[in-house]
Amino acid sequence: MKNFTLKQLRYIVTVAAGGSIAEAAEAHAISASSIREAIAFAEAKLAAPLFRRTPARGVALTAEGQHFAALAEQFLAAHDAFEHAALRIPHEWQTEMRIGVVATAAAAIIPPLLLHLAARAPQARFRLEEMSSEEVATRVRSGELLAGLAFNDAMTVDLSFVPIMRAPIHAGLHRGHRLAGAASVTLGELREEPYILLDFPGARAYYAGLFEQHGLKPALRYVVSSRELAAELVTAGLGYSLFNMPPSPRMRASEAMARVPLDTSYWCPSFGLFYARQYRAMPMIRELVGAVRNLRREFATRPVQ
Repeated sequence: MKNFTLKQLRYIVTVAAGGSIAEAAEAHAISASSIREAIAFAEAKLAAPLFRRTPARGVALTAEGQHFAALAEQFLAAHDAFEHAALRIPHEWQTEMRIGVVATAAAAIIPPLLLHLAARAPQARFRLEEMSSEEVATRVRSGELLAGLAFNDAMTVDLSFVPIMRAPIHAGLHRGHRLAGAASVTLGELREEPYILLDFPGARAYYAGLFEQHGLKPALRYVVSSRELAAELVTAGLGYSLFNMPPSPRMRASEAMARVPLDTSYWCPSFGLFYARQYRAMPMIRELVGAVRNLRREFATRPVQ
């Protein structure tokens, strides 16, 4: 036998409250026969009468009917509370927002992004997790993350992407380097110098492809996993490194390192915000997109260091 529907329960509770099938039909803007069908279904399912019918007085609850109506009222109240709470979920900034970010970009991107969000959502809580671009995309698609900040080399059709900046390759050089003031530099000009490889998921293959395209083999001397350490080695005069992202102003070595654009036709990715397309109407996503667009304008006007 079929289960009770919310409409049937609402009809019966209305009849119980008013003692009239006609008034219940008018309140719900349906026919009296629909009210009677709901009552008949419930009585057949329970094998017990819910109402006593009197021609002059309408209907009155039986003992079974009183019990049933009380349970129905409790259930409907709980259902209404659930719907109210569920509809507030996208608006509740108290909900923790889980955002993934490429580890090598976190220091440069996250602080200014959160500053933009702070004024719009002062009650928001954030859980920030560092990972590779591929993992960001995978976990955003699965719903494990609300959004992610990563390179678009992991882009797929089920995701939306809002760019913050293009990430062309530049060489990190010591300020005293002979090419530190050049407008650009080629890999050929650096081929004999010690190379500091920035190695994190995806980076080794990306930079290997760069050298391969130019038919060169670098003089690899150091392998590091963070932009901060790579910059420190450059400023110590230990060699040069290659970067996509600009250094964070908070990086101690950023002022002592010259950034010179690399003269290359090699593909450069864009960095930005990933989110699942089906969530684009969520208020939290709209706020993130707005903050990212503000951040894009800020990065566009930031001078090269």
